[in-house]
Amino acid sequence: MTTTPADTTPRAGVPVPVTVAVVVVCLVLGMASLASAGVLAFALAGAVVLVAWGWAGALALPTPRGTVGTIVVGGLALVAAVGLPDEGPWLSWVPAALALAMLAAFVHQLLRRDGRPRVVQSVSAVVLALGLLACGVLLVPLTRTEAGTELVIGALAAALASSVSDLAGRWPGLAGWLTPLALTVGGAAAVLVALVMEAEWTTWLLLGVASAALSHALRAVLGPLPAMSQPRPRLVAALTSVLVVGVVPYLVAGALVPDALL
Repeated sequence: MTTTPADTTPRAGVPVPVTVAVVVVCLVLGMASLASAGVLAFALAGAVVLVAWGWAGALALPTPRGTVGTIVVGGLALVAAVGLPDEGPWLSWVPAALALAMLAAFVHQLLRRDGRPRVVQSVSAVVLALGLLACGVLLVPLTRTEAGTELVIGALAAALASSVSDLAGRWPGLAGWLTPLALTVGGAAAVLVALVMEAEWTTWLLLGVASAALSHALRAVLGPLPAMSQPRPRLVAALTSVLVVGVVPYLVAGALVPDALL
């Protein structure tokens, strides 16, 4: 029996429009973070709608209209869970909102009238979208403190830098070095933010490397999908690769910068 050798072709970078979109998303969320927690929540609500608008097309899911409705309702519930409370604990309603959103994903499948083809793929894809949106809403509680806002800016800077490093994939000699390059520039961007804000740079180095790793990994997963030749899936890839880093500054704040959380 013959075996096919493993493909060792270096992975190419993501499309340039995805990089441009990531830069824009990072800048918008960064300015919203500096404004207030309410403005950031409003910006994240817009991100929820855009992700829902393109998610089904990006993953070629059945019943796109039902998928859009489920993600919009669940995502907005998550944003409301962190944006509406006037005092902490800020995440007390997030588990309930996420649980109800996932239940809605299953109810959506029960209401399908097409014989439910690819039901597992459909449910798991919607749950993945809700999980990514849940990562994004973790940015909101941090912007209620100055130290937390600084962590948010550092994570967004790392995601932005890692997306720019994706452009190196256009040169074959650098295509195999995209991951270490993304981690390096992400860590450097976060350290630069720390130096500007006169913060402890070692903590920001961890923040930047971890944020760049998550952002780069998600683009690496979504980038090869056939649908990435279309504008909407590219926008989804950009948005989700930024939202996913929201978990990093929250964990860093909880472990190393307790003043960032009220």
